[in-house]
Amino acid sequence: MSSTESGMGLIVTAQQTYYPINLSNAELLSHYETLQEYHEDVSAHALQQSNKYKPTPKLIDQQPEMPPQETRTQIVTFLYELSVMTRVTHGIFSQAVRLYDRYCSKRVVLKDQSKLVIATCLWLTAKTWGGCNHIINNVVIPTGGRFFGPNPRARIPRLSELVHYCNGINEGFDESMFCQMEMHILDTLNWEITEPLINDYVLNVDENCLMQYELYQRQVDQEKQQEWKRQSQTSQESDATVDDNSSANTDNEDLTTKIQIINLKKFLVDLASWQYDLLNFETYEVALGICSIINKFTNQEQSSFLITPMTQPTNQIQLLNIFITAVINAPSSLIQIYKEQAGITTFVAKVKSYHLELQKKLQLASDIELQRKLTLQSCYSQQEIPTTTQYSNTSSPVYPSQNYTPMRNVSAQSESSVFSTAMEHSSPMTPTMYYFNKINNSNTNGSSISINSLPNPTGRQSYDPNDKENQIPNDMTMPPRVKFINTGVSHSPLTNMFINSDESNSRLSLNSMPVETNAHI
Repeated sequence: MSSTESGMGLIVTAQQTYYPINLSNAELLSHYETLQEYHEDVSAHALQQSNKYKPTPKLIDQQPEMPPQETRTQIVTFLYELSVMTRVTHGIFSQAVRLYDRYCSKRVVLKDQSKLVIATCLWLTAKTWGGCNHIINNVVIPTGGRFFGPNPRARIPRLSELVHYCNGINEGFDESMFCQMEMHILDTLNWEITEPLINDYVLNVDENCLMQYELYQRQVDQEKQQEWKRQSQTSQESDATVDDNSSANTDNEDLTTKIQIINLKKFLVDLASWQYDLLNFETYEVALGICSIINKFTNQEQSSFLITPMTQPTNQIQLLNIFITAVINAPSSLIQIYKEQAGITTFVAKVKSYHLELQKKLQLASDIELQRKLTLQSCYSQQEIPTTTQYSNTSSPVYPSQNYTPMRNVSAQSESSVFSTAMEHSSPMTPTMYYFNKINNSNTNGSSISINSLPNPTGRQSYDPNDKENQIPNDMTMPPRVKFINTGVSHSPLTNMFINSDESNSRLSLNSMPVETNAHI
C-alpha cells in the first residue's frame, strides 16, 4: 500500500442498490394482515391523541407581536424554505408547523425570536421522527444503508446549518440559543411532542413508498423501449402481441395515476400548513378535506385508511372551499418545488379553471338579479303616477254602502266562497238581502237602519196589512237611552248593529229596547 493511499484513509466504493420490489410488497402485505386485528384500536388512539394536542386558535390570536393574520404566511414560508434547504423528509415540515402552533397557544412569541422558535421546532420534529423504526411502520429510516429505497433516508439538520440559515442582518443566533430554546419548548409542552401526523390520515402505508412506484415505472418504461426496439426489428406481429401491449398500457396508466395521486396528497398536506382557518378543524377533518378536493378534480375515490367519524356537510363544504382558495393562492415557493412533480401543474390548472367558471356564473346571476330589481322598480314607479292622480282630491277611497235587512240571523257576506268569486251573486252562506231605503250619508256616523233598531208598535192603530214590517207609527216616541253593559258573553253579529238618531249619535243595542206587552197583539 502506498503512502498516498494510507493517508487518505478508508475509501468506500460500494454503491447503493434499489430495494427489491418483491420484498417491499411482501412486507406491505404482511403489515396489512397484521394491522386488521388492531385497526379499530389504532384508529381510536390516533383520534384521541390528535384531539388532545390540538392547538387553540383563540389563544394564538392574542399574540401581541405575531398576530397570525399578518405574520403566518411569512413565518410558514420561511420554515418551508428552511426544510427544503436542510433536506428533511416529507411530513417533517407540516409537523413542525403543528408544534409551533401548540407552542404559540401557551407562550408569547417575540418577533425577533420567531425564526429561532420555528427553526427549533423543525429541529425537534426531525429528531423525533428520524428514529430507527422499520420502513413499513414509519415514514423514514436511519441515514445510510446499502439499499436505495423504499423510503427516503432521514436527515436531521445540523446546528451549524440552522445558525447559518436563521441569522439575518440583525439576528445573532448561535448554537447554544437553539439548545436553550429546545429545552424551553419541551418544558412548555410537558415533553409531549409526539402525536399522529397528518400523513397517517392522508397517505396509506404503501403510498409512503413513492420511490418504489417510481422505480417500478422506470423499469416498465425500459421494458417498453426494449419491446419497441424488438418489434421494430421484426416485421411480423401477432394478435397475442397486440393484447399484451394493451394490457401493459393499462397497467402503466394505473401506475402513472397512482404516482400522481401520491404527489397531490403530499402537495396538499404541505399547502394545508399555510391555512390558519384549518386549526378550527380536527386533523381527520383536514385529511378528509384533502381527499374531497382530490376526488372532485381527479375522479378518484380517495379516503383515509384509518377509521374516522363522519364530517358534517357544512364542514365538508367549508373545507372544500378553503382548499380551493388555497390552491389558487398557493405560495410561489411551494409551486416552485412541486411544479416538476407529475400531476401537480394539471391539478392546479383545473382548480383555477373551475374557480374562474364559478365566478363567471356568480357574476351572471348577480347581473340578472340586478336587472330584475331595476325592472320591478321601474314598473312600480309607472304605477304610482295614475294612482296618485286618481286619489289626489279625496282623503280616502269611497266604499259603497247599502241599506239592507237580513231575513234571518246568519253570517255576513262571505268573500272566501268559491261561488261568490265565480258568479255574480252572493255566497250560499250569505242570505238574500231586501233593500228598503238608501242611507243618508249626511249624518255623522253614516250607519244603516236595520229592523233591530225600529221600535215595536204599541197598538193596532198603525197596523197596515200591506206593510207589516216597516210601518212606523206617528205617535211612537224614542225610548230613553240605556247604556249597554257587555257581560263578556258572546253575541251574534246582530247585536253589533246600531242606528243613527237625529238627537244624538248614541249607539243603541237591541238589548236596550224596552219590551212592552199589548193586549191587542
